[in-house]
Amino acid sequence: MRGLREEDVAGGRLSGELDGRLLDAMRVLMDERIPMTALAARVGLSPQRLRALARAELGMPLARWRIWRRLARSAEALREGRTLSGAALAGGFADQAHFTREMRRMMGLTPAEVVRALGRQARRAV
Repeated sequence: MRGLREEDVAGGRLSGELDGRLLDAMRVLMDERIPMTALAARVGLSPQRLRALARAELGMPLARWRIWRRLARSAEALREGRTLSGAALAGGFADQAHFTREMRRMMGLTPAEVVRALGRQARRAV
């Protein structure tokens, strides 16, 4: 199983190629929950322009990007051997059920399936 890479969730573009205002908005979203109007004002854009910029440069809305990032943190926690509930917390999900729903919706896999795939991958590497 291959890991989530930045280019998988950024329309193939690396962060160094993205608009600086969009990067600022992405950094804010990593650390806090903030309404779109406040986020846009913070980075000097209208909410409509920020939404359009995200779709154009990331290929998805910022809300979806944020979920991808949270799933990536949770997947990394699973790779490190954390429990499903620990991985859910690492990604900022309310609980294991929320984590499972989002992963299934976004990736088509449950966390348990990811753990099994990681276990197979680890056994092959030995």
